[in-house]
Amino acid sequence: MEPYSSDDLNWTDNNSRVSREHDDESLRDVELVAATVENWDSYDTVFIGYPIWWGIAAWPVDGFVESNDFTGKTVIPFCTSASSSLGQSGSLLAEAAGTGDWQEGIRFRSSVAEEDVLAWVEGLGL
Repeated sequence: MEPYSSDDLNWTDNNSRVSREHDDESLRDVELVAATVENWDSYDTVFIGYPIWWGIAAWPVDGFVESNDFTGKTVIPFCTSASSSLGQSGSLLAEAAGTGDWQEGIRFRSSVAEEDVLAWVEGLGL
């Protein structure tokens, strides 16, 4: 497992790791440090946060979603992006998971204020 470096994440460089993975989906099988969560069964609501890469959730998130059973859980996706919208990223993750009650997510700009995130969470009524 090789962590992503800043150079790896430089999407403007056609030779960067993420650019190569974007162009060749067979390179996207990223090994995670951990794909499961301790005491997973004790959670009723799960927030899944990720950056948007080329209009979809960063593909390392796929491994986490595919490794867990979301049955009986409310799942709330959220993402960060400088310019891309949430798009279909949440619904694609829900499809990959195959289980869980996936809610509509939200996209935050990288410069989002903490109070805006807190207001969103409080507005969910959880």
